[in-house]
Amino acid sequence: MSSPASPRSLLVWHVHGSWMESFVAGQHRYVIPVNPAKDADGRGLMGRNWPRAQEVSIDELRDEDIDLVILQRPEEFDLVDRWLGRRPGVDVPAVYVEHNTPRPYAVDSVHPLAGRRDITLIHVTDFNRLMWDNGLAPTRVITHGIADPGRLYTGDIAAAATMINEPLRRWRTVGADLLVERAEHSPIDVWGVYTAALDSAVGGRVRGKGDVPPRLLMRQLARRRVYLHTARWTSLGMSLIEAMYLGMPVVAVASTMAPLVVPAEAGVVSADVRTLAHALEGFVTDLAAATVAGKSARDFAIAHFALDRFLARWDCVIDECCG
Repeated sequence: MSSPASPRSLLVWHVHGSWMESFVAGQHRYVIPVNPAKDADGRGLMGRNWPRAQEVSIDELRDEDIDLVILQRPEEFDLVDRWLGRRPGVDVPAVYVEHNTPRPYAVDSVHPLAGRRDITLIHVTDFNRLMWDNGLAPTRVITHGIADPGRLYTGDIAAAATMINEPLRRWRTVGADLLVERAEHSPIDVWGVYTAALDSAVGGRVRGKGDVPPRLLMRQLARRRVYLHTARWTSLGMSLIEAMYLGMPVVAVASTMAPLVVPAEAGVVSADVRTLAHALEGFVTDLAAATVAGKSARDFAIAHFALDRFLARWDCVIDECCG
C-alpha cells in the first residue's frame, strides 16, 4: 500500500479514546474540536499526548483548511455545517466511521448513511458491515490496529481480568451479569469507567478497579491469569485485542466478532455458560496452560492487528478521498 504524497489536515472528534490513540499515530495533522464545556462535541485532547493532533476551538474552525472530515456520529453532520461552514460530502470530502454493532435490531437497523452515495461508510469489523443495512452507501472495513505494548504477561495473580466501561448501566449488553456467576469459580478484577461501583452493587469476588491510565493498566492486566470477554452485543472491543497483545489467554462469549479473532489455541470461545466457567477456572488454576495459550493469542494479535497495517489502510482511503 502506498502512502499519501503529503500529510493531510483531518477534522476528527475525540469520541473513542482507544481508537483515536491509533488513528492519530499516522502522518497527518489531526484537528480536534474543543469547546469551553469540553463535552462530547468538544472534548479536545483530554490531556492525551498526541504530537500530531491539535485542539482547535469551535469558534476558529472556519479558518482551518480541512482536507477531509472523519465523521463518527450522526450529529456531526450538523456540527460540521455550523462550525466549519461546509457540508460533509458536498463542500468538503468526508468518511463516516461506524464503531458499533447495529441498534436497536441485529439485522434490520438501517444505517444513517444508507441513503447517501457520496460518503464512504467504514466499519471496524466485517461482522458489523454484514449486519448493518448499509443501503446505497459505499462500504469498507478497516479493522483495529494497536501499537504493540510488548509481552508483559506474568499471570502471577490467580484471577481473571476484564475491561468494561459503565458495566452497571450497560449490564446485559456487555455481559456484566455473567460476571457474578463466573466469579463463583474464579475472582474477577474489572477495570473501566464507573467500575468502582461494582464492589457495592455486586460484591463477592467481582472487584471493580476503576479507570486506570493505559500504561499502568496494561501492567496490572498482565499480572492476572486470564482475560474474560463477556460482551453480548458490542463491536469488537480493542481491550480484547490489547489483552491478546499482552500475551493473555482468552475466555470469551461467542458473540459478534469474537469467535473470529480468538483462535482455538488462544483460549476458549463458547455460548455455553458452563463451558465458559470451566475454561475460566482451568486457566486460573493452571499457569502453564495459560502461558501457552497466551503466546498463541499474542501471535494472532500481532499478525492481524498491527498498527502499521491499520495506518496504511487509512492512508489509502485518505488519499483517495482527497485526491
